[in-house]
Amino acid sequence: MVEKSHKYYKWIVLALVIVSSFMAILDVNIVTVALPKMMSHFSTNVSQIEWVMIAYTMAYSVMILPMSYFRRKFGVKIPFIISITVFVIGSALCGLSPSYGDLVFFRIIQALGGAGLTPTGITLLAEVFPPEERGEAMGIWSIGAMVAPAVGPMLGGYLVDYANWRWIFYINVPIGIISIIGSIIILTHDIPLVKYVKKFDFAGFIFMSLFMGLLLYSLNEGQTLGWTSNVIVLSEVIAGFSFAFFLIAELFADTPILDIAIFKNWNFTIATLTNVIRAVGMFGAMFLLPLFIENILHYNAMHAGILMAPTAIAVAVVSPLSGKISDRIGPKYPLVIGLLILAYSMFMFDNISSGTGINLIISSQVVRGIGIGLLNAPVMSAALNSVKMEQIPDASGLIPVTIQIGASFGIAYIGSELAVREAYHLNQFSRDIGYNTPIYHKFTGLVNSGLVKSAPSYFRPGTTFPSHSSSMISSIVEGLSTVSSFGDIFYILGYLMLAGAVVSIFLKNKRA
Repeated sequence: MVEKSHKYYKWIVLALVIVSSFMAILDVNIVTVALPKMMSHFSTNVSQIEWVMIAYTMAYSVMILPMSYFRRKFGVKIPFIISITVFVIGSALCGLSPSYGDLVFFRIIQALGGAGLTPTGITLLAEVFPPEERGEAMGIWSIGAMVAPAVGPMLGGYLVDYANWRWIFYINVPIGIISIIGSIIILTHDIPLVKYVKKFDFAGFIFMSLFMGLLLYSLNEGQTLGWTSNVIVLSEVIAGFSFAFFLIAELFADTPILDIAIFKNWNFTIATLTNVIRAVGMFGAMFLLPLFIENILHYNAMHAGILMAPTAIAVAVVSPLSGKISDRIGPKYPLVIGLLILAYSMFMFDNISSGTGINLIISSQVVRGIGIGLLNAPVMSAALNSVKMEQIPDASGLIPVTIQIGASFGIAYIGSELAVREAYHLNQFSRDIGYNTPIYHKFTGLVNSGLVKSAPSYFRPGTTFPSHSSSMISSIVEGLSTVSSFGDIFYILGYLMLAGAVVSIFLKNKRA
């Protein structure tokens, strides 16, 4: 066991936390590219196979906040080791799943372990690093946290194409075993915060679980089932009441799952709000860009992952520097600048089209990575350094929870808004290229002349234009509408990041 007083102890702990967090966060993203293979293997449809993702997300989000109770009662070392162990067991069982139902159930087990890894790891870093070094530590930690979503689709695509979809789960087992052994050897026994623990807040847990579960269910399934469908509306209503009852329960609980008083802290509240906004932008773009690359530019999943790799590289380079800057001058200015850069990366797609080259995609990804790299450490250090030591378990749980809510909201909003904007542009183009308009007659003349009958389609490479002029115009209008809707969403995300920059201006800039 390494002594806590050893000068390299905190850096060894940081490496251990990075490996375990990377493993948990990677698994959330690596599964996405394997869903078609799973659907074929288990003979399920799209709405069914989505639960492989939804079940993990819901269980993960529900279990994060209760982990603060176990960290207070048992310290950090034991919950950290148990979390890794449960995650590894869940991963192995997912790989061995004989049926679709078993896979969904084992994903829930895997999520229970994953839910403990990130917040417990953040708490561990907050304990071993003094406030004046937390920015640097969080910057280095965020390399793994932000690189994992970028690497996930590429690694997952490789494993699915050249090995077997089950290996996206098996790959966690050796890494997890190494992390368990390392945790047992390296981590010292810490002292639980017993004086802050009385009894588990079952009422708060039940209401919080209903709120988080139904909220995430609504956000994930709203686009599929319809936002006005009875089940979605009912879920949203019950989620709203559950949240109200949760707040009431926390006011009277002896040991609340969430210390609501933490939001009296101005900097923590601003940092949390900024965290939600940046999560919408980060994960919204992470969801939107692969759709554009694969559906519009017609690259495969692995190529899409490669094109998104520059973001991970830029994050890895900038994050440690951002942490040091945050420790030296405070988190406010890196936050504002990072959000402005992130906004600019969205606005770079102002002339997006099906002819957009990979140079623009790569350059925008680099700019986006720089913005994300500037954001990660300041927002986390601002949140952790603004609270008391006994509130760090709550703060470290809220950070991933708010990221998950922001990410789910961003993806749900984008999925819905894409359809809305496409319908809007379809109406606009149909009006401008309607029957008897000059452009309609020009297209008709070209088709009748035979000049474009064998030309490759602009929107569907490898095919030919329809021989009938109205069909050709319809095909072009649909393609233009789809591309234009992507451009609109990038612009909306850009303006949202500008709003986040305005919010972060109100952060009180305090050096640790």
